[in-house]
Amino acid sequence: MDKLVTDTLLKPDMLAVLSRTHLQATLHGFLLPIFESISNAMHGIEEAFVDTSTAERQGVITVKFRDWTNPNKIVISVSDNGAGLTEDNYRSFKTPFSGHKLRQKGRGFGRFIAFKVFARVMYHSRFSFFGQSDVRSFRFDITQKEEFILLDDQPGFDGAGLAVTYDQPLTNWHDLIATLNADEIAGEIGAHFLPYFLYRWLPQIVIQFDNDKPIDIRSRFQGMFKQFAQGTIVCEIDGAPEELSYSLAKLPRTQQFKNHCLLLSAADRIVGSPRDLTNKLGQPFFVGEDNERYVVIAVVRGEAFESRLNDSRTGINLSPRTVEDVVSRISDVIQLEEHAQIDKIKTDQSVELVEALRENPILKLGLRGKTVTDYVAAKPNNWKPEQFISDLAIERYRATADLTKQIVAASADADNYEATIKQIVAKIDASKKESLAEYVIHRKHIIALVEAARRFQGDGKHAPEDAIHELVFRRFSDSASVDYFEHNLWLIDDALAFLPYVSSDRTLHGGRRKKGDKVSDLLFFDDSMILGDNDGTTLTIVEFKRPSRDDYVFGVEKSDPVLQVINTLDKATAEGGIAKTDGTYFSFANIVRRFAFVIADLTPSLVNVLYKHDFQNGWNPKVFVRYRDRDAIFIQVFGFDTLVENAKKRNQAFFKVLLGE
Repeated sequence: MDKLVTDTLLKPDMLAVLSRTHLQATLHGFLLPIFESISNAMHGIEEAFVDTSTAERQGVITVKFRDWTNPNKIVISVSDNGAGLTEDNYRSFKTPFSGHKLRQKGRGFGRFIAFKVFARVMYHSRFSFFGQSDVRSFRFDITQKEEFILLDDQPGFDGAGLAVTYDQPLTNWHDLIATLNADEIAGEIGAHFLPYFLYRWLPQIVIQFDNDKPIDIRSRFQGMFKQFAQGTIVCEIDGAPEELSYSLAKLPRTQQFKNHCLLLSAADRIVGSPRDLTNKLGQPFFVGEDNERYVVIAVVRGEAFESRLNDSRTGINLSPRTVEDVVSRISDVIQLEEHAQIDKIKTDQSVELVEALRENPILKLGLRGKTVTDYVAAKPNNWKPEQFISDLAIERYRATADLTKQIVAASADADNYEATIKQIVAKIDASKKESLAEYVIHRKHIIALVEAARRFQGDGKHAPEDAIHELVFRRFSDSASVDYFEHNLWLIDDALAFLPYVSSDRTLHGGRRKKGDKVSDLLFFDDSMILGDNDGTTLTIVEFKRPSRDDYVFGVEKSDPVLQVINTLDKATAEGGIAKTDGTYFSFANIVRRFAFVIADLTPSLVNVLYKHDFQNGWNPKVFVRYRDRDAIFIQVFGFDTLVENAKKRNQAFFKVLLGE
């Protein structure tokens, strides 16, 4: 019979585990060891008393900060009147990731976090052993081969309990320590244990800063952190539906709680950073009947969070999609609970939009028959008039496209064409028809000006292409400074008028042109939502060339417009963004589609360059096209005559019916 061979499992290398644990250099990160000690003290108090009501009445946790703004002298201690380090508790303490801690919703890792902040940690405990009082004191140091350095010291308190003392902070925390604020520390501790205020019990927690008046955390926050609603939501986590519990509290707006937020809870403590709910709810805070500002705090917890809590308790392993789902569902719950506040937001939005539509009546077509109230009700609570106007401009464009389809269909029947167009226009009410006629007249005049600019020979200061450029979109500006009705991008393509960002004759960095800069006449960025396409983003540029120019040379960038737009797009793609005129930055990373328009008269030298670049014009002799696989660029080249001709065609039906032409 073979001899039975066994071996033993080596204990974890806690220094290696700790090295892979990251703490943010914030007040919350600095206080994590204190949070762990307070949590352990609560477990000790719960163990010492017969029931939670007695533990809540008689349990006391004292947190002392001495020389607390001096990095070289600071000492922090957390003491309690709980069960202390009994034999079972001490055995669990010596066992990383112990089952005892797991049963208490812990990780058995918290005591090690201290060494990410402090170099020295001392433990002093008095406990009962077979009815006799016993003492256990030691310095805990995981950098030593023998981690427990036993001491003869007696605890500085009477009765059973435990005191943990931290000092000698690591140098990377010194700057933060010098700026510590007592109220902020008290606020962080109160917020971290918010779940205890909402749905659990809490012993007395007193914080003492040197000789200042003690701060009673329970007294300070118990009246503030009051639950006003609770329930459950179901969210999909890792492909499976999970039930989560929520608690809602209303708090006066403070420096710590400036806006509505979502807090995730695991092991009955707040984990991770708050998720701002301002965008979902529409306002950072609400105003009550007494004109007091308040915020709504949502605390969400569930078994799914417990099993995904990381060992250092600094985060819950959830995908961004899951977090967004939780944010969305909790926001819906808050909106139902706070329906009066949401109604007020929607009313204010409707009033602002009505005012905006008075200045832009043509955009009422984008409402598609809805009332302003119904339209606003379906849009985000945080939208301002600018977002509504942008959305209505897109809807108006789509509505105009539908109208165009009707016109195209009508034009197929020559005998009834005019009658059908009149029927379509008759459906537009008088105010909209007046606005439409005004806009059509504007378009007719712009087309006439472009035709005149083509014949303009220049005065030595202004070239004809610059004059046309100015008519299409004001030079040296962008859509941050030019409103929808101040440009005429429809001359090139109606869709271009509704793209999120347009830059005209500007550098990517927003400053004066320097050597090496590529400056396009017009540059457009599209997040692809205009066309209902979510799979990527698009860069489009437009390059104007002098009418009648006939000195183009293949392969020479200054004389080859194809090479010019390719290099400009390459430069823009590499830069990944552009500085806007309002000082902000517009990023267009992850570009997957690139388009270019070259508007230049099709003179012999230009046609020769286009043929050498393998452009085709089979489907329309007046328009040359080429898709370059290697550069992933689609380029169209057409003349000013085609620009004017197409603009006239797109507007001819309205010229005829509204202007009698």
